[in-house]
Amino acid sequence: MTIHLLGFPTTLGLPRNAVRHAPEALRASGLLAYLRQLDSQVIDHGDMALPPGLQSDPVPARIAKVVEAARRQQAHWQRVARPGDLLLTIGGDHSTSLGTIMALAAMGHDFDVVWVDAHGDFNTIATSPSGNPHGMVLSLAAGLLPEALPRIIRPEQLRLWGIRDLDPGERRLLTEARVEVLSPAEVRARRAELLAGLKPNLFLSFDIDSVDPAEAPGTMTPVPGGFSRDEAVALVADIVRGRNLLALDVVEYHPDRDAGGVTERLAHAVLRAALDAWRCQPSNCSGSPYSSRSAADSSPSACASRTSRLYSPRKRLRSLS
Repeated sequence: MTIHLLGFPTTLGLPRNAVRHAPEALRASGLLAYLRQLDSQVIDHGDMALPPGLQSDPVPARIAKVVEAARRQQAHWQRVARPGDLLLTIGGDHSTSLGTIMALAAMGHDFDVVWVDAHGDFNTIATSPSGNPHGMVLSLAAGLLPEALPRIIRPEQLRLWGIRDLDPGERRLLTEARVEVLSPAEVRARRAELLAGLKPNLFLSFDIDSVDPAEAPGTMTPVPGGFSRDEAVALVADIVRGRNLLALDVVEYHPDRDAGGVTERLAHAVLRAALDAWRCQPSNCSGSPYSSRSAADSSPSACASRTSRLYSPRKRLRSLS
């Protein structure tokens, strides 16, 4: 099994001038060192070179640039991925996720998209107050903007968890499409039922703003009332456990807005929870150097103990055109 790591430092969906992007920050604080402790081969593909997002562009032009970047990401994933590999992307605004959805669909996977986020990202040009394409990612994927992108996935594949900030027109579109949209309170109340209803194959997309801003200040789109840090990390582990995680991304982390590294540590904890749960699946243990270990050694607690060590900083950053 191979983990493919790709930095996707896009501002195309949320134009802004960032001094430092999340892929650089997470690599510098030990992401690669952690990944290389796992039982899998790790390939770091560097960062995809992307043009800056421009607020001065008309909204259709901004959407077109998002789709073009997504097509490049899709082509990259289709070129490097093999059955059983995990596609891991560090964004970037939430338009980061579109290329992964496109790639998984093109590969023929039947999968759910678990979108852990404060927002629905289901706006269209007509319903979006801001015109920022990072709030249109799922409407693009679901075919609501056919002039920009044909439908890639069906609305019933979408699981939007942690949602607490919807624009009026967006709410109407989600209701009409019958998309599963749940607040943090609803996820807490129905957790076991929701987990049991997931497809075996998953793409998990984790937006930093799904966590309450008191514990995740490093984002541009904070919304009060989110998951606690511990809730979010436990939820991520439960989503992945027992399922085939095809792809994972962490998005909307803005290091220049972080306070004391709080959000950076959250991002690492989310990645660690997901990858520890993923690597402890029987399919990932077989054929690995640990395939002969006992059942006790294969338990989630045993797996977690090997990766609970602190990250050791290691820098590596290169450009991928």
